[in-house]
Amino acid sequence: MRADEWLASLKARFKDGKVGEILIGADEVADWPEGAFAAFENDRLLAPATPADTLVCLGCEEACFMPVNILPAEAGRPTRAFIACDQRDDMGRVRVEFSRLRQWRLSRAALEKVEAKFILVDNHDNHGTEVALKKSKAPATFRAALRDLLAEIDERAKAQGLDFSPAAMPGRKVDFKALADAYDAELGGLAIATFDDYLVGMCSFRRGARETDFYRRLFPEAFK
Repeated sequence: MRADEWLASLKARFKDGKVGEILIGADEVADWPEGAFAAFENDRLLAPATPADTLVCLGCEEACFMPVNILPAEAGRPTRAFIACDQRDDMGRVRVEFSRLRQWRLSRAALEKVEAKFILVDNHDNHGTEVALKKSKAPATFRAALRDLLAEIDERAKAQGLDFSPAAMPGRKVDFKALADAYDAELGGLAIATFDDYLVGMCSFRRGARETDFYRRLFPEAFK
């Protein structure tokens, strides 16, 4: 799963803030983007939950959601977990690895920390481009101020019938930096190289872009 799709799917499960906590199972974690689970664990964003008592059965292609039975250790045999299939006559007991029973709780506050500390970046290799999760170099205050500025640009651009996308910013980076310096103290006073690093994952510019008056037209008060 692409990191952007994965993050969007997690956010959707909180139903616009109406749900305070969701349950994450081991099977779901297995489909997470590479490195995402380790990043969550390292930042202590996941809290251990009680083991699952129902799972998708892997015994056949039907993939039924079934209760898990636990047999305690006895007569020298270890504790076992299995699903008793009652949907087909040829399946019987289907063994379940205990690792699949692991579950974690993810709170809305923890997901907000993810959005504050991590970014989605394009990784390019021989197989193409993949969106991945990466820790941001930018302080949370910078990222919050930048989100506000991008939202304001979008609103003013729409009001003037202009196209705008953070994925293809108008003009050069120095043009945008001039606006950022004037718009919010959290965005200003940075070397261009630092500013460039902080923008990664939040907005990007076209190669070979030329000087533009786009930002001056939208924010005349910032360039007086």
